[in-house]
Amino acid sequence: MILHGTKTWTSALRVPKAVWVIVASLLILAPVLLFGIPSNIDLSNHFRFALPFYDALQNGHVYPGWLADSNSGYGDPSFRFYPPGTYYLLAGARALTGSWFSGSVLAFGVLSVLGSFGVYWWARQLVSSQLAMWAGILYAVAPYRLNELYQAFLLAEFAGAAVLPFTFLFTERLCTRVRLRDVGGLAASYAILVFTHLPLTVIGSMALLVYTLIRIEQGRRWKTLIWLAVSLVLGLVASASYWSTMISELSWIRADNINPYSFVDYRSNFLLSTFSPENLNVWWMNILLLGTLAMFWPGFIFFRPSVWKSVPARGLKAIGLVLVFTIAMGTQISAPLWKLLRPLQETQFPWRWLALTSMVCPILCAAALPYWTNQWHGKMRPMIIAGAGIVAISLAFSVSHIVREAQYLKRADFDATLRAIPGSQGVMQWWPKWVNEPIREMNQEVDAGSRTVSVKSWEAQKRVFLVEAGATSEVRVRTFYYPLWTATSDNGNLAVRPDTDGALVVSVPPQKTAIVLEFREPARVRWARVFSGLAWIGILGLVSFGIIRRETPPQVAAS
Repeated sequence: MILHGTKTWTSALRVPKAVWVIVASLLILAPVLLFGIPSNIDLSNHFRFALPFYDALQNGHVYPGWLADSNSGYGDPSFRFYPPGTYYLLAGARALTGSWFSGSVLAFGVLSVLGSFGVYWWARQLVSSQLAMWAGILYAVAPYRLNELYQAFLLAEFAGAAVLPFTFLFTERLCTRVRLRDVGGLAASYAILVFTHLPLTVIGSMALLVYTLIRIEQGRRWKTLIWLAVSLVLGLVASASYWSTMISELSWIRADNINPYSFVDYRSNFLLSTFSPENLNVWWMNILLLGTLAMFWPGFIFFRPSVWKSVPARGLKAIGLVLVFTIAMGTQISAPLWKLLRPLQETQFPWRWLALTSMVCPILCAAALPYWTNQWHGKMRPMIIAGAGIVAISLAFSVSHIVREAQYLKRADFDATLRAIPGSQGVMQWWPKWVNEPIREMNQEVDAGSRTVSVKSWEAQKRVFLVEAGATSEVRVRTFYYPLWTATSDNGNLAVRPDTDGALVVSVPPQKTAIVLEFREPARVRWARVFSGLAWIGILGLVSFGIIRRETPPQVAAS
């Protein structure tokens, strides 16, 4: 009764259900096409990465290691710590369209379609294609999903939330039947998630564990667990080129160890912990939580005991319990677990769990549509009408406040904003730990005191300059010290150290000296890239072999 229902939805239009999902996920970008790119403080942060990332790729650096133009030319190592996936997408879109404005719109469209299609495909494993279509459409308009783009411009999280549904999709399929292409699919989607957004990787992994423990079938538990473990390990190896560097060098940057920001402390960011506008983050996220519950309340009928017992799809029960888990993890109920798990604390904002709440609610809501359709002519009709009004109010709130009140940048204003970014101050958490304020201003790349300096070349990761003969024994370079910077001359390596404010200082002999300053990746980076490459070859092999064998898919609900 609950899963099948009527086939009245869109039955008159013979269009594939996935097409409607794509159309809906693109329509939510209409305000971007009409008014411009949503603007927030995070816009500058993201494009402070994206602009030099694109330039580095053009210059042959497949994985850039040093962000050279930030902080008035001192640079910083943020490329090594922030996941690069979003910036590969932006760079690719920029290359295809020829402009950052058009490329950004294209990237938004790709991520919106990808996320909705991931939810559609995941839901399709549990319900009919018609109901899965509504799940994908509802995900596109979920309040928190819209907020990621239009109000907060949490672009990397918006991208991660587009990838995360695929990890649940392939986990669901592996819990139903082990197929090699699904093993490869889970490994690939998990690796891309790591490459895209670490906080969603952490909380998504916890939710995946809960989902798996509920969803896994008793008779084949160990076989399924082994293949799930293989997938996740393969995904981790495939993303090792990123996380191995991040973990190895984390002690070299400030992070939150110096002048920590109180507003990123997880203890002050639990949902429903305060209703005061003084804590704007929590106040606004409380509203988004209420808007989410209001929009997707039809799906909560599954928590009614009589309905819960009649649900034939175990996967829907798993989704329902994951929903409860996501809400609990976003509130102070889960504070003891947050206190216990350091990686969870590093996600900073418990309200990030709304990204997962917004992913599972549409599936439950769509699956409940036949139930409410069957109740239309019964005693519950007034309740359905009132409930539809609540959904409409939530949707109207999203349109009027989240979308309409966003700050937009037209193409000219957007281009002007990007032109002002190079050289601007980066996020201080990514500064090397040797940096101390105030940082001395430098009007030239190299300061050698009384000695004359001529710069021969100045690239992001390699600089060549000539220091004339003189008594000064050290030169100061307009670059933050980092252990991977090496200085050499014809006579061999030159000693380097951080100045009192963290600038790079090079010891030079008294005679005329040509100095090559180079950012050199250690051997562990090269090995990590080799292993990542081999893992991707293995993933492609699993998927290809699975397709060649023509493995039959598991049974899904009839359409």
